[in-house]
Amino acid sequence: MNAVLQLEARIGRANRMVWDQLPLPGRGHTAARHQALLEIGRRDLSLARIAEGHADALAILAEAGRVPRADALYGVWASESTRAPVIAERTADDEWRLEGLKQYCSGAPFASAALVTARAEDAVLLFDVALDQPGVSVEDSTWATPAFADTQTRPVSFTQVRVNRNRLLGDENWYLTRPGFWHGAIGPAACWAGGASSLVDAATTLNRRDAHFRAHLGAMQAMSWGMTTLLEKAGAEIDADPSDTLQQARRRALKVRHLIERWCADILDRFGRATGPQLLAYDPHSARQHMALTLYIRQCHAERDLETIPP
Repeated sequence: MNAVLQLEARIGRANRMVWDQLPLPGRGHTAARHQALLEIGRRDLSLARIAEGHADALAILAEAGRVPRADALYGVWASESTRAPVIAERTADDEWRLEGLKQYCSGAPFASAALVTARAEDAVLLFDVALDQPGVSVEDSTWATPAFADTQTRPVSFTQVRVNRNRLLGDENWYLTRPGFWHGAIGPAACWAGGASSLVDAATTLNRRDAHFRAHLGAMQAMSWGMTTLLEKAGAEIDADPSDTLQQARRRALKVRHLIERWCADILDRFGRATGPQLLAYDPHSARQHMALTLYIRQCHAERDLETIPP
């Protein structure tokens, strides 16, 4: 069974049911949501990448007061293509037509629906799009790294794709201006933390006694605890004021993402320095998680985000 089919099997019905039941952000159990995403990432970052997108889509639909499509596996496809961004145009019968290309569509061959951003003049709109309709085409993969290859992150083209007006979520720019946008931005960071924690777990099992190993291990364990604690605090703050101002939600999310990205980067470095090539060369799970985490944390926009944090 190839890696893609293995991931589809791991997604399965049981995992889908768990993802469907994750607490929604801002409803009193956001810290539990973060912890659940962390644990999925700890188990399997490829699975977490698909789970986080699906869970984020369900949260967005709930925020818009909409019901998800029955038994659908969702993605959230919002990355702009420089080649041909998706454009939304009204049709004569007051429906919508989508035309263009989306990049970074994780799970494209096996997702059944996606929340897709599109531009309409100067505004950004968000649509709930079924992927089994004419005009939706998953393009050949140009993915160059083995990291996340099993998630089948591919470009998807939309050619004269018709969308019912009832599948438009919110109004102009609603997707970007709702508080939930920034609450949801912490979800990937929770997955990063899970991936890093899995490396700490693997290093701990070696039980070496030399001082240098133990110093690195102690530092990694401290950072793993810090990530869990930070996600818990962020969840409590979101629940205390779920509709807080966009500026407050944005600054919190960027701070959380920065700290977790930095701790993950330190763990990635210390893991290799502490364990040498042993786990990276001979432990398949650690090798996959290390490689995937190195790529995954690049969803953090680094200094481009940091410069926007101060008021």
